Amino acid sequence: MKQCIRISVIYVFLTAGLGSTVFAQEKTSSIETSEVVEMLIEQKKKVNKKVFNAQYYAIQLYYGNNTAAERILTAFREAYPDWEAELSFETPNYKVRVGRFKDLNIANQKLEEVRKEYPSAFLLEPNNL
Repeated sequence: MKQCIRISVIYVFLTAGLGSTVFAQEKTSSIETSEVVEMLIEQKKKVNKKVFNAQYYAIQLYYGNNTAAERILTAFREAYPDWEAELSFETPNYKVRVGRFKDLNIANQKLEEVRKEYPSAFLLEPNNL
């Protein structure tokens, strides 16, 4: 009886082992692409790079009338000469925006720093610029 079980086990292992090599599949594939596809891929990479470079976080210090906006912009540039700062107009308000941060964590740290002097400052996300 033990002999029968051993023979059966050996038979199962041999069958499974031989069957796996007989029915195994080989991995052979080749991808052919046309010049048009290659050109489109390169164009997509360029667009993605432009979008990435255009997206950043900024801090808005003020929105309102022109006189106050110019005063705040001048004071900010004196206090933080290394930061980018700009005055823009979107009907009906002038806006003072500062900084260009790619990293959200750094933008939040800078926001906390600026809020000491400008408590109403807030962070703008890339899609909201």
